[in-house]
Amino acid sequence: MKDSIDLTEMDWQHYTETPGIRGELKEQVKDFVVKELASHETGEGDHMVVQLRKQNMTTLEAIGKLSNMLHISRDRIGYAGNKDKRAVSEQYISIQGVSEEDVNQIFTDEFDLEVIGEGNHIGLGNLDANRFEIAIRDLGLPIEDTRNRTLEIIDQLDGKFPNYFGDQRFGSARPITHQVGRHILRGEFEEAVWTYIAKPYDSEYKSIRKTRENLWESRDPEDAAEKFPESYRYEKTLLYHLNKNEEDYKGALKRLPEGLQELFIHAYQSWIFNRVLSELLDDEWFDPEYEIPLVGFKTDLKDNRPENMIEDILDEEGVSQEDFRLQEFPELRSEGSFRRAFADFRNFEILDIDEDDLNMAQNKMRVKFDLPKGCYATVLLREIMKN
Repeated sequence: MKDSIDLTEMDWQHYTETPGIRGELKEQVKDFVVKELASHETGEGDHMVVQLRKQNMTTLEAIGKLSNMLHISRDRIGYAGNKDKRAVSEQYISIQGVSEEDVNQIFTDEFDLEVIGEGNHIGLGNLDANRFEIAIRDLGLPIEDTRNRTLEIIDQLDGKFPNYFGDQRFGSARPITHQVGRHILRGEFEEAVWTYIAKPYDSEYKSIRKTRENLWESRDPEDAAEKFPESYRYEKTLLYHLNKNEEDYKGALKRLPEGLQELFIHAYQSWIFNRVLSELLDDEWFDPEYEIPLVGFKTDLKDNRPENMIEDILDEEGVSQEDFRLQEFPELRSEGSFRRAFADFRNFEILDIDEDDLNMAQNKMRVKFDLPKGCYATVLLREIMKN
């Protein structure tokens, strides 16, 4: 069955009509700063609550490295959310069955750890909000026009914005995460593996793109792992498994961290959500309290317009609700949940607008705001920028 249109080819509908300021994000890692706003009780518990400060690294990558340094399973490290890779981030994690001394003996220049105290497990969504300080660079508008247009859009949004999942949910450079999830749900494990390893995108480095292009055509794992740099460890993991276990594509997928396997399914649910919300906004639909389903096998698709749209999309995709039971991957099964169509934002502030030190004759604006857990700063800024 032919895959649906790729995420990068879809232009999710904006909510406001005022022209954006355009610009670029994340030209430097320090341009994007996110801090968790959370209070974790300490004093008792079998976990050590630790503040993790990192940059240019996903939360899953940091946890993988930390588990190796502590010689423990990744499953003993809990976290509330996966923060952006190309960012400076501060978040809380919990580590089961270690002492403060164990944590303090970790020395690395890849991230910083600060012990808060003994406490309980920190799980997904176990936080209040996130605070962002972000620089938007390469702005061609005059300073006052940039300020006025930004504030006009913020005024039109009136504290709410479309609660899309951001590009990073699907893979910013290679938006294949939801595609892998689609293949897993259809039982197309071979296509899932090769999509993850080899589907090429122009936004990647030329050498890596060439490696993927060759593999996409050959589908031959022999010696292919050595063609990827060490940092591409998940691609290498899959290829090493296929070398030893010919055509065991399901087994190869199971070699990936469970958190990444879950992300494939969640990304597909997120992609459906974005499609539905975009089409609703295109028809000027607005219901600030409505929760659109993240479809799973227990989702009750009532006779409302968003739910009807989900049914149509699943039919078009060749995926059923029962497929979310994932008989071959029971640990990944998803009952489904709900997500608000519109999210709140608070405390928006323009910190400054001045000359951009990276882009000649252009300006840079720094902004600050708070978002609820699970919401994407890039999505709010997308309304302001409209690139």
